[in-house]
Amino acid sequence: MADVALRSSENVLLCAPTGAGKTNVAMLSILNILAQYRKELADDMMNEDESGKASKHEGTLDLSAFKIIYVAPMKALVQEVVKNFSKRLGPYGIQVRELSGDSSLTRQQISETQMIVTTPEKWDIVTRQGEGRAYTQLVRLVIIDEIHLLHDDRGPVLESIVAR
Repeated sequence: MADVALRSSENVLLCAPTGAGKTNVAMLSILNILAQYRKELADDMMNEDESGKASKHEGTLDLSAFKIIYVAPMKALVQEVVKNFSKRLGPYGIQVRELSGDSSLTRQQISETQMIVTTPEKWDIVTRQGEGRAYTQLVRLVIIDEIHLLHDDRGPVLESIVAR
């Protein structure tokens, strides 16, 4: 599973019990996207490390070139996911923000955000609006938590956002 998540762009459906590592697989998929948008610095740009040895720069991320969408079923889970991934992705300069019924983001905030954690209903509304469609063109990864809710009352909303 790790190889598919980290090294391919294949769709993945992961069904596993609580505590089995689904969030870690999601993180591997996110790292895959980050690797695709890593800007290499010129080979001749060298840096000296603390020991005085020359080392090549690791490069930076093109933070304006992609969006990652994480769809969580409830607002409470949205906040938990934002906290978790903010901590994990902060060192890479990735901005993680909540977009739910309780919070909205300005155009500026959306453009500065690389990972949006949202509820199905809010993402459905955003992607139906003209302004929201521009941002969907930058979406490179969609993670849907609790996909089994397709068989629930909210199933049609999940189905429509997957289809878009």
